[in-house]
Amino acid sequence: MSRLRNHVCIFDSARACSQCFQCIGLINQKKPEDLAVYETAKLLEYKMYQLNLNDFAARVNENYRKNGGYEEIRFSLVCDPNEMFKVTAETYHEERGKTSPISNLSNGMRSLYMLSLLEAYTEDGKRIPNIIIVEDPEIFLHPQLQKASSEILYRLSKKNQVIFTTHSPNMLFNFTRRQIRQVVLDRGGYSVVKEKTDIDVILDDLGYGAIDLLGVSFVFIVEGKQDKSRLPLLLEKYYSEIYGKEGNLSRISIITTNSCTNIKTYANLKYMNQVYLRDQFLMIRDGDGKDPEELAGELCRYYDERGRAEIDRLPKVTRRNVLILKYYSFENYFFNPKIMEQLGIVESEEAFYRILFEKWNEYLHRLKSGKQFLEAVGKNVESPEELKEHMEEFKIYMRGHNLFDIFYGPYKKQEGEILRRYIDLAPREDFKDILDATDQFVYFENRKMKK
Repeated sequence: MSRLRNHVCIFDSARACSQCFQCIGLINQKKPEDLAVYETAKLLEYKMYQLNLNDFAARVNENYRKNGGYEEIRFSLVCDPNEMFKVTAETYHEERGKTSPISNLSNGMRSLYMLSLLEAYTEDGKRIPNIIIVEDPEIFLHPQLQKASSEILYRLSKKNQVIFTTHSPNMLFNFTRRQIRQVVLDRGGYSVVKEKTDIDVILDDLGYGAIDLLGVSFVFIVEGKQDKSRLPLLLEKYYSEIYGKEGNLSRISIITTNSCTNIKTYANLKYMNQVYLRDQFLMIRDGDGKDPEELAGELCRYYDERGRAEIDRLPKVTRRNVLILKYYSFENYFFNPKIMEQLGIVESEEAFYRILFEKWNEYLHRLKSGKQFLEAVGKNVESPEELKEHMEEFKIYMRGHNLFDIFYGPYKKQEGEILRRYIDLAPREDFKDILDATDQFVYFENRKMKK
């Protein structure tokens, strides 16, 4: 019992056990009835370690750092005769080389640790769904960490029933009206749940200000005026709660600009940073037939350099915030001949390629983008069938503004309605790169339309 309490090494009682478990080989050579109490305890302790405590610790640390923590979480398990197999959690600060109890963390970081622990626990596919109840998880957290907590709770809600109370608007934006309930006091002083959820009323009740200066929770930056009218049609098809009562985009702003690196875009980013939108934006840039990674890298580096030269900090423009369209421009996503045939824009698929081939021979081949297409294909296009074979490259390298009017020109007045019907009929795969980039943000992932 003394050796158990002192937790000493089997081979050297003057040295503390380091849980190296080199003694297990010796213990395994003995019959069960020959084992001493301390040896039995060591064997049990070793078996407990086989329950993948280290793997669990790795998952907790991965989530903890992702969610804003910077210390390392370490778990140790000791066979104490007074407290059988108590697991102790500590933080390890690498620069100081020091371990401290979890209780020494600030209240805010303890909240993040608690959520990271839950996340790691529920990631185990064998776990049955849980009911997770948290009271005011945002207390003591910086506003940016409140947003991180909101995203953690959303991820937990995918496989579990999550219920949490909050007084912070930062915790709400990833959730929809059907997921939010407002609790108020009635005339008798009792807590009651309101039947209908009105987000504007809740925000007013919370005294919300900051990003209300823009009145939005997410911003798209697009290159042309046409993109500003066409992107909402795509969002309407695949996401809920996009439009408000008056038929306008609700808490989403689409800013047009001639270039993603012009002064207007730069000024908009500075303003967005002032109202605390931070990384809740997506720049959509035309592909222009160029290497998308090269274009995205140039854009990110440009704003890094501008940020270093500025007194007012710019939000960090990361690869996540930049979408380089797969095709030359937004118009090129509307050239699926099967859908165009259903809409009556062309008589048939064959007619689509015949018309396009005629225009190619007439003038398209002389355009700069036409020459770029030929260079990519490596040969001339001699027939509608060859054009069909290389249609993917055609949409990547041919300037969409020159193609769109060939088919949609006669429908200028009905363009919005025709494109809305086109999006309804087209498969998601046709717009995959745009929708996948949008889905990366929890704000939109949670608003995806049910199939």
